[in-house]
Amino acid sequence: MDRVLSLTTFEEERAANAALEYWLSRPPEERIAEVERLRQEYVEALGGAERHGIEQGFPRSLRLVKREER
Repeated sequence: MDRVLSLTTFEEERAANAALEYWLSRPPEERIAEVERLRQEYVEALGGAERHGIEQGFPRSLRLVKREER
């Protein structure tokens, strides 16, 4: 595993933290909607989902777990 070192200014660090704080203050539905918007923008930039075999929406899975009674 390679180690990565990146140097930033205090201004860059404050700006990055401000963006993180903003998104953490938003409700989960809004954050998910923004991620979906960015995903669609990415797919369009590639030239379309069908061309690259990208499925629409987020993948979802469900796992049922049988819990032992105590």
